[in-house]
Amino acid sequence: MPLIPKSHPRAKSLLIREKLIDGFDKGLVAKEGLLAQGRGEAFDYLLGEKTGKAASHAIKAAAAQLLVAEMPVISVNGNIAALCPKQVVRLSNQIKAKLEVNLFYTNEKRKQAIIKTLKKNGATKIL
Repeated sequence: MPLIPKSHPRAKSLLIREKLIDGFDKGLVAKEGLLAQGRGEAFDYLLGEKTGKAASHAIKAAAAQLLVAEMPVISVNGNIAALCPKQVVRLSNQIKAKLEVNLFYTNEKRKQAIIKTLKKNGATKIL
C-alpha cells in the first residue's frame, strides 16, 4: 500500500480505497463493490463528511436490534471482508452472532476467499 500522509485531507478515504483494491486483488471484492464504495464516498462528500441525525438514529436502532435479537446474524460482503474483518469477527463474538457470507455478485471462489479471511481473523461461527 502506498504511504499516505496522515495530514492529507482525504487520508482516510484513500486508505479505504487502497484496502478495497487489495481486497479486489485477493478475490474478496467484486468490481461492482469498488463502484459502490465510490458512490458512497460521493454522497459523503455531498453531505459534508458528516453523519446526519437520521443516520445516527438508524445506527443506534440497528445496534439495539442486534443486542436484543435471539439469534443475531451479521451478513458480510467482500467490502467488509476487505476493510474490517477483525472488527466484524470481534463484534460477532461480543454479541454472540453468527456470520454469513452474503454476496449479490456471487461465485464460490469469492465466497470461499471471504470465509478464509474471516477464519484467519478468528471467526468460528460462519453459516
